[in-house]
Amino acid sequence: MLEITSHRNGEVLNHTHGRESEEALTIVVHGIADPQSRVTVNGLPTLRHDRQFFVELPLRERINRVTACAHDKFGERTQTIVLVWDKASFKRYTVRIDDNSFFFTDLVKEKPAHLFDHFYLKELKRLHKTYGSKFILKCFYRNDHDPDKTTLSQVPDCYRGEFEENADWLHLAFHALSEFPDRPYQRCSTEKLAYDYDLTTQELKRIAGEKVCTPPTNVHWAMLPPKLYHVLHERGTRILTSAGFMANRIIVDGEVQNMEDTSCDIGFFYEQDVARYMLDRRCFYDPDHDLFLSRTFFCFNIDTPTEIEAKIRQEDARAAETGTEVLEAVGHEQYAYPHYKNYLSNYFERLETCCRVPSELGYQPVFFQEGIFGNQAWE
Repeated sequence: MLEITSHRNGEVLNHTHGRESEEALTIVVHGIADPQSRVTVNGLPTLRHDRQFFVELPLRERINRVTACAHDKFGERTQTIVLVWDKASFKRYTVRIDDNSFFFTDLVKEKPAHLFDHFYLKELKRLHKTYGSKFILKCFYRNDHDPDKTTLSQVPDCYRGEFEENADWLHLAFHALSEFPDRPYQRCSTEKLAYDYDLTTQELKRIAGEKVCTPPTNVHWAMLPPKLYHVLHERGTRILTSAGFMANRIIVDGEVQNMEDTSCDIGFFYEQDVARYMLDRRCFYDPDHDLFLSRTFFCFNIDTPTEIEAKIRQEDARAAETGTEVLEAVGHEQYAYPHYKNYLSNYFERLETCCRVPSELGYQPVFFQEGIFGNQAWE
């Protein structure tokens, strides 16, 4: 018998979980083993109390392997877990807006003189100036709502300079070839995902420049089988984000549905133990695929401004208990447009709430795809 019980494999730890210095994060590891066993953790002898063992352990690396070893007359048993040190962590947030294609169509058809003459981009820039917020826009190659089916290949590159001038707060990334069909990568080939990704990203780089384009943090509908993770990983993705890790509400066929606590529908096919952990902690590291996971706990085109503020403040209040110092707002572009069937007249009020409340609570704006959830202390 041997089990580390204080930490789970893939846990992300910061200064709230131990004693931090410039050299290490020192934590207390404890577990259970047969009473007669001699137990060490990473070679350090442990204190014993009946079946329990305890030891102070310094984590010195970004990714740390922690091995408990129990030796007795029957032999030796080991257990190894991986723990992440989120060094010099701080409260931080990001804003992810999915399904972008409408504003690209407007750039083709309306040809504004300047990029930020467009109402949608103008509002994003206003929020950046007001709160310092950073936005990653997840993009479709084709606009399925446009009668002409406008694609990124038709968007001129005349706005590239303006995109590049604002690359410190505005990023573009692949989301899918188009909005329909739903769940496009839930069951697809490696070739299909790679083709859609490369085609879309190539055009985004032409339109906006290399430094504006970034690896995506998810794909459309957040359903991608693990056997295809490598396609994203090979193209730079190091984090997957989703509201589907045991989400309480999702949209199916245009209707909001409550999810049972045993469901893990749009959560990248992760098993229930990960999903339940994500429900509580919202951050996880998958050592099998070298990917960080983040669970979004609200969607600003579903939740009202009042609900958004309440959820953010509730999660912030829980930070002292969980140590989770990151939060992500997510929404979808199309709800900002009066011609869209589900138009939200208070779209930008909702979005502003996503920026205002974290700022009031001391969160700093980041891009989650940089470093560990936007913390670049290890870079």
